[in-house]
Amino acid sequence: MKVWWDSLGAREQWLVGGGAVLALSILVYVLIWEPFQSSHRRLQHSVAEQRTDLVWMRQVAQKIQRLGNVGAMQSQSDGRSLLTLVDQTARTAGLGTALKQINPQGDDKLNVRLDAVEFDKLLPWLSALEREHPIILVNLNVDRTGASGLVNARVILQGRRP
Repeated sequence: MKVWWDSLGAREQWLVGGGAVLALSILVYVLIWEPFQSSHRRLQHSVAEQRTDLVWMRQVAQKIQRLGNVGAMQSQSDGRSLLTLVDQTARTAGLGTALKQINPQGDDKLNVRLDAVEFDKLLPWLSALEREHPIILVNLNVDRTGASGLVNARVILQGRRP
């Protein structure tokens, strides 16, 4: 390599050296700088989206908090037991045939089993329980059945202290 270099004229050595520097610069740009900049732009965009999501979530959380406070003030226990309340609201929501078992777990908890229940009816019922009555959803376990839209559900509900 040294012999070849020495055999080149001064002008050719400048050309080859300049070409090598240019090729090295292009390689550094293509292999290091451009991927870094692309990643940096993508991360900046992601951060901006996440900040927007955070602002939205904070607004929704405040709204939920306000609605929760209003709902808590409006919901009053009408003297029915937790078991009676869950049973009656399930039947009112059209879940009576799917309601297979309700087991009390202490004074303020129920273990509820629903088989072959329509998923589209289950979620609104659970939401209404929490929203309209002093009941908290502690645990929900849902398994698909063979039929479309039907699930088996195991639910643990707890009564809130007013």
